[in-house]
Amino acid sequence: MDERNQTQNESTSMKNFLTGVVIGSVVGTITALLFAPKSGKELRNDLNEQVSLVLEKSEYVKDSVLQKGNELRNFTNNTRVKLSNVVQEQTKDLVEKVQAFTKNTEEDVEETLEEAQLAISELADEIDKKLEELKASDNLK
Repeated sequence: MDERNQTQNESTSMKNFLTGVVIGSVVGTITALLFAPKSGKELRNDLNEQVSLVLEKSEYVKDSVLQKGNELRNFTNNTRVKLSNVVQEQTKDLVEKVQAFTKNTEEDVEETLEEAQLAISELADEIDKKLEELKASDNLK
């Protein structure tokens, strides 16, 4: 989330900076030309030159912004792919661990159940023997 906010802040800062550069260039150029002592024709020529210069700078800035935007998009896509791969690998590892744990637990339960059945069987035999001994001792009296 922080990376996304940082990217948005950088984008907003860059946009504000570029807007300031263009507006500052235009205002500075117009101010300089209007206060310069020149004839109308010279003033129009200077204005045309300055407008061409501003348009040229704007084109350069636009190209720079587009290039940075493409770099940012590529970085974001690469990061997304890497993150997706890491999440998939970790999910796979976790599923394997859970399956192994479940299998081990089932085996432990089966083993414990078998031991309990054997103990119950032995106790049942003991009880049968004791009952027969009790019956035999009662028959003797």
